[in-house]
Amino acid sequence: MKFVYCTCSVSVSERIIAILEENGVNDYQMADNVIARSVVGNARFNTPIWPGYNVVITMQFSNDEKAGKIMDILKQFNSATAFNDDEMLTVCSWNMDDYFFN
Repeated sequence: MKFVYCTCSVSVSERIIAILEENGVNDYQMADNVIARSVVGNARFNTPIWPGYNVVITMQFSNDEKAGKIMDILKQFNSATAFNDDEMLTVCSWNMDDYFFN
């Protein structure tokens, strides 16, 4: 079981959600208006000096293979689709001990 954390500029969040849904990810949560400083790109503090903000998308997978596929797809977004460093995603995953929804 895997937990996947993705943070991205609000400017690409709709594209990321579309990618997830096209690939059968229907269990995710979003936190909007997240201020952030990432490894690449400009800071997004939603101020006149550092405009913009991030969206955090978290996902849970009971199938490690599906989680790996989504990680690969999101990595591909960075290398082939992001127009510049400001559109790059930051994504990480870790193992979960428990996952239940009923």
